[in-house]
Amino acid sequence: METSRILKELGGGALLMRGEAPNVLELNVPAGVALPKPVFLTNQLKGLEDCDTQLELHIAVAEGGKADVVFEDRCTEDLPFHSTRSVKADVGRGASLGLLSFEELGSQSVCSNDIRISNAGKVSVGTFCLTGGKSDNSLQLDFSGEGAECELFGIVIASGKQEVRNAVQVTHRAAHCTDRELFKQILDEEAVGRFEGLVKVCPGASGADSQQTSRSICLSRASRAFAQPQLIIDMDDVKCSHGATVGQLDEDALFYMQQRGIRRHEARLLLLTAFLSEVIDKVSLPSMRDRLHMMAESRLRGELNHCVSCSICKTS
Repeated sequence: METSRILKELGGGALLMRGEAPNVLELNVPAGVALPKPVFLTNQLKGLEDCDTQLELHIAVAEGGKADVVFEDRCTEDLPFHSTRSVKADVGRGASLGLLSFEELGSQSVCSNDIRISNAGKVSVGTFCLTGGKSDNSLQLDFSGEGAECELFGIVIASGKQEVRNAVQVTHRAAHCTDRELFKQILDEEAVGRFEGLVKVCPGASGADSQQTSRSICLSRASRAFAQPQLIIDMDDVKCSHGATVGQLDEDALFYMQQRGIRRHEARLLLLTAFLSEVIDKVSLPSMRDRLHMMAESRLRGELNHCVSCSICKTS
């Protein structure tokens, strides 16, 4: 290992290093080492013209290790920025890895995330698309050790002509593994949201426990939500389920709240924030969880920079 490749020593022998190419990073967490703080990788897109950024991250968390990584994509101008991220992770037995991805981009942006994880421990992955143009999130997780667990979740708040796709594939290769998936979308104007979920239980993966859920709210007739949950099961001793719903705000609930003196737009905001809270509360980092609650409410109120022309916050 060349000393010049080390970007940061994270404590306990954990290292963040630069790979052979400038856009490749490596995060290595030795056995039994728990990183005291999350690793933040922020992509701040700024300029007078469009730009294309790429990042490839390799993560190795050895047996008993623990790490949290937070990705953030931000921009200050509404230009056709393009962000591409590839993450490959190997999580050992008894190890824990948390990944959070935040997208706060302009309406012309294109964001692509490809996450592939081999898991023998415990994994948590959350994706949060609050503003942007076109976003494609692909997540593939393979259970490689008996008794491993994963929790995958995400929210989408989309308006205008925004398009967001979350494609999730979980493969049970080892026995007695558990996965929980929960994705929620709020779509307005001509926004399109897609959830594609696939759970595969391979021969020998007895005791698999899988629950896959997708919920979407369409606030306009032109918005579209698509859900495609799938199960492929090659074992008998399993407990697997999936469910998907697409609907609108409950008018009876809105009327009930208005009858008790709550103005319609505030009642609407309360129902939408409550809809998202179940997902946001799954974030284990308190500071990020609080920030996400604040950002989601600001987005629904139309207070973010990219909300000027959207109608999610309409007060009628």
